[in-house]
Amino acid sequence: MVFFDQINKIDTHCLLEINGSHTDFFDTFFALVTSTATWVPLYLAIMVVIFAKYRRTGFWVALALILTIVLSDQISVLIKNLVHRLRPSHAIALKGLLNLPVGEGGQYGFVSSHATNSFALAVVVASLAKSRLLWVTMLIWAALNGFSRIYVGVHYPLDVLCGAILGILIGWGIYRLILIFDNRFLRKKMAYAGRWKEKHKTPVVITFLMITLTLIITAMLVGKYNL
Repeated sequence: MVFFDQINKIDTHCLLEINGSHTDFFDTFFALVTSTATWVPLYLAIMVVIFAKYRRTGFWVALALILTIVLSDQISVLIKNLVHRLRPSHAIALKGLLNLPVGEGGQYGFVSSHATNSFALAVVVASLAKSRLLWVTMLIWAALNGFSRIYVGVHYPLDVLCGAILGILIGWGIYRLILIFDNRFLRKKMAYAGRWKEKHKTPVVITFLMITLTLIITAMLVGKYNL
């Protein structure tokens, strides 16, 4: 498909521009950013904040956060196995052109699990904390995580963008589930079913993200199977 080829060329060009502008400092910096181990203190801090804010229900909220990571990781892996888009680090055409400070990574890259997991967690945590500052902080953290995957050469920008969209959708869905299973909201739902539906109807931006991600994945599958 001509359209798919053009998207792939733009995607590859952006990758080479970002990855090609590397320095020793940023190689070290983004190698740390992209490592899961680097963020263990952050995850522990999130748990402390959750238990401090929700107290008796903190365990269930923490369980929901774990579910968020597991779900986002497995869905992103499922999409990888459906689309079979090679990571740039495994693409024959890009051999010798990429700087790979953290190695080649797995075989397939669409969508980025790092981006999916980061944005899903960011949306759930920021929504629960109800803090504008935390919203900004978590989204910057998630974006930095996603960008690091492009910088170290293991993902195309489109892998990260679609992973971010998927993560936002999953995070939003998990947050709504938390609200539904919270006793206070369950009581309100039973007493004010009509008002509940009006207050929590799907935002336009979520609908747009769902349509966008569906179209992009469809295009990837069309390109792969020549449908």
